[in-house]
Amino acid sequence: MTPLRIAVSTQRLARRVAACVSVWLMLVLTTFAVQAEPIFVLPAAERIHVQEFSRHIGLLEDPAGTLSVDDVTRASFSPSSLAAANVGFTTSVWWARVTLSNQGPRERELYLRQTYPLIDYLDVYEQTGPGQWRTHRTGDRRPFAARDIAHRDLVFPIYVPAGAERVVYLRYQSQGAIDISLSLYSSPELLESFSREQLAYGIYYGCVIMLLVWSSLVFIAVRDKAFLAYFAYVATFGLYMLIHNGLAYQYLWPESPRWGNTSLIALIMIALFAGLQFSRMILRAREVIPRLDLGARVVQGVAVVLLLASPFVRYSAIIAPIALLVLMGVIYMLTLGISAMALGSRPARFYVIAWSSFLCGSVVFLLKTFGMLPHTFLTQNGWQIGSLLEMILLSMTLSTRMNELQHQSRTDPLTLLGNRRLFDDRLPEEFLQAREQQRPLSLLVLDIDHFKSYNDRHGHARGDEAIKAVGHALRKFARKPLLGCRYGGEEFTVILPGVDCQTAALMSERLRRTIEETLHGDLAITISIGYACLDRGQFESADKFFEAADSALYTAKQRGRNCVVAFHERNPEGAPAQPRVAIS
Repeated sequence: MTPLRIAVSTQRLARRVAACVSVWLMLVLTTFAVQAEPIFVLPAAERIHVQEFSRHIGLLEDPAGTLSVDDVTRASFSPSSLAAANVGFTTSVWWARVTLSNQGPRERELYLRQTYPLIDYLDVYEQTGPGQWRTHRTGDRRPFAARDIAHRDLVFPIYVPAGAERVVYLRYQSQGAIDISLSLYSSPELLESFSREQLAYGIYYGCVIMLLVWSSLVFIAVRDKAFLAYFAYVATFGLYMLIHNGLAYQYLWPESPRWGNTSLIALIMIALFAGLQFSRMILRAREVIPRLDLGARVVQGVAVVLLLASPFVRYSAIIAPIALLVLMGVIYMLTLGISAMALGSRPARFYVIAWSSFLCGSVVFLLKTFGMLPHTFLTQNGWQIGSLLEMILLSMTLSTRMNELQHQSRTDPLTLLGNRRLFDDRLPEEFLQAREQQRPLSLLVLDIDHFKSYNDRHGHARGDEAIKAVGHALRKFARKPLLGCRYGGEEFTVILPGVDCQTAALMSERLRRTIEETLHGDLAITISIGYACLDRGQFESADKFFEAADSALYTAKQRGRNCVVAFHERNPEGAPAQPRVAIS
């Protein structure tokens, strides 16, 4: 090929490449132009519901906050997405723009809904003609009456003429997070959406009210302060969620927007404090995990400081530290629960599951608040869903606490055996079951020999140690289904379901020897035991059965103590048991 032909071929190739590049550039520029000038063509169908309408808007940042609506009409807007529309915390003013195109034969009435209500100032401008605007001014820093539609969210009616376009500008300004979360509805879909939400919120707050009523009634009944702390936590957090969802502003203080914003901070700090207090009580953190308990008190102190500072510090300056403190507080409460569970705390199991669900919901919502996740149903309501699960699971934790309290009310604190109350409940039950099922039942009644003189000689502290020694031996001796109880003072009982008289005699003698060998020297103690067997006497009731064993104990003391006597050996002819006179 000659040099001339090579040159011609090179030039042709260059021209083709240049043409391709030009076409590509035109396509790119056209694409950006379309994105920068978003036009949403209304569908022909009458019913419209576009949940994620923020995808169809353009965005413009106004760092100084000085641009007017006339200024932004000449500005260039950037394309939006769900992630880009969730700006997070910022000092800038943000503008959104969308063009609605109605190609139908009649005017369309639509509703543009801002589904994140915690925006301080939101101004909406509909362009009705060159330089002409229909303006809507609202936000949670303005009176509720300024809203076009009385609803917790910010809802704006938009009218698009037949065969025309309507340009809409939205101006966002807030000291908190700016979350541009827009939905577009026709009238029927908007009403249906309101109905579904009312049902969902009714279920949520109905559950909150039921938990409040339940915890208050239980607190009145048992007087356990853990239930009071739980009540305070559920009440303050439930009220906080009312503010967060815009319902408190709509129904409680529609003419007090400043209080609405201040109470948002106050309630979340009080809820955090109450949640930590509940955690410390239900997990017995001061006794079980004292170092972590100290850390929880420090977090409570920080919450109090931020609470007291909130009226004097700008909302924009304090809201981010508060959000981080809440997240840290939830993580710390989860740490408390895991530590307590590792140490064997029974309430800690439900507690850990509860705070894990709340932590997941909190993390999702906070990431959305800081602009790291887009605004969706899950990210917006994750905190609320997690909090409901958490409150229900915490009520199950309190149920475990109730079982513990019930156990404590039937347990002798010195010996950790059952107390007189438990014995009085269980003996009639076992007596009736044994008679109905024709199975053996034996009962031991025992006490420490010469205990009064032992106390006088060694002091009450040593006397308590002697009682503890007997209690320790009985806990080893009376494994389930046997039941050992401290009847009162130095007297104990053991219920032996399914144990016949011969076995009861062997067990009683083994117990007597065990306690005789427990303490040594001058501190040694002995016991006397009387027992009765259901198959060796005609007992009319559980009380008569107890009196028989008690009478056998009296005989054992008369025979010199430190021995075992059966009721049928004392009264071989089945004579009625005689009430005994106390012999120390």
